[in-house]
Amino acid sequence: MRALLVRGVVAKPLLAAALVGVSTLAGASPAGVAPGHEALQVAAADLPVAPSSTSTSTPTSTATTAAPTTTTGAPATTGPQSTTTTAANPRQAAATTTTDPPVPRAPLPPVSALPPVSAPPVRDVSVYRGLGTWVDAYDFSPEFQANGTPPPVTPESMDDLAAAGTKTLYLQAAKDDARSPGDLVNPEILGPMLVRAHARGVKIVAWYLPKFYDLDSDLRRLLAMRDFRSEGQGFDGIGVDIEWTKDVPDAAERNLRLIDLSHRLRAAVGGAALAAIPLPPVLIETVNPKYWPGFPWRELAPVYDVWMPMAYWTFRSQSSGWRDAYRYTEENVRRVRANLGLPDALVHPVGGTDNKSTDADYRDFVRACVSTRSLGGSIYDWRTTPTASFAALRGVPD
Repeated sequence: MRALLVRGVVAKPLLAAALVGVSTLAGASPAGVAPGHEALQVAAADLPVAPSSTSTSTPTSTATTAAPTTTTGAPATTGPQSTTTTAANPRQAAATTTTDPPVPRAPLPPVSALPPVSAPPVRDVSVYRGLGTWVDAYDFSPEFQANGTPPPVTPESMDDLAAAGTKTLYLQAAKDDARSPGDLVNPEILGPMLVRAHARGVKIVAWYLPKFYDLDSDLRRLLAMRDFRSEGQGFDGIGVDIEWTKDVPDAAERNLRLIDLSHRLRAAVGGAALAAIPLPPVLIETVNPKYWPGFPWRELAPVYDVWMPMAYWTFRSQSSGWRDAYRYTEENVRRVRANLGLPDALVHPVGGTDNKSTDADYRDFVRACVSTRSLGGSIYDWRTTPTASFAALRGVPD
């Protein structure tokens, strides 16, 4: 991939704004570039899992992987703000076999305590099948580059995505940020990317991170993605990135706003398939239960057709027992379905992040996607995925 080979190091926030420990950005990525995002402000250390005498495996990494980062620019219209406290990539496996901790299974509440579940009607979810990759505003928007450097991802990069075997690009087409004052991020770039991707056989799902302080603004951006056209072509799907807590710190109020926004979006898109991109259950139930308590899984079950948990194993420490691509992916998929009350819920796990993953991680991720009968699988994000890794990643279910 030409775009991968010429990428320089760009300062951008990690997909977690606060985690435990510090690790290098160099490693599995071609240029040591950290994938970017501004949410997942997790303010707690991994909780260690008790050792087991029955489960053994060979670890593939010994580095702690989370790094604290800073939050990007404030939205053009600010809502109520809160003050919150936010908490060498080896390529070879260790020579000795050690005992791994067991997988803690989430206890299921009594059936009588759960709200009734309504599964979504059958809709066309083909765009979410198979291998995907991710691009955010820090990858393609000139306004989000440091010191005026050119964006590393361009419309021409769509050729490389297609050559890698990518079937769907998940693209951050809207962003609540002063550097993107319109409803969409650089529509003059989105258009050529969309047209070129379609010409190469790659679908594009547009995604947006709502902040919930102004639901009308959140919905306006989501509908702008729905309505966007370039040469008569539109996005192939819409995803809602559900992780921001800063502007509405009260979880109960945030849940109400999330449910309201989701139902309003569903009413606006009609029968189109929608994807929810939530925090992984292991994170908000085991690692940091205080981060988003009472997440309304079952209230959202009828609204979203596909669930894409952000199961980034590199954000977990070895001592927690979750720095295992297979284990973390498998358990998060299982918990999503249990929490929804839908054993056959359509799940497309998102793994990574790439700048700290190993070849063994990618193989284990694929294995977990297959064993959980997932709809597909993808790694966050495109510009940090090693070229050679796509050979293994193409094994995700299709």
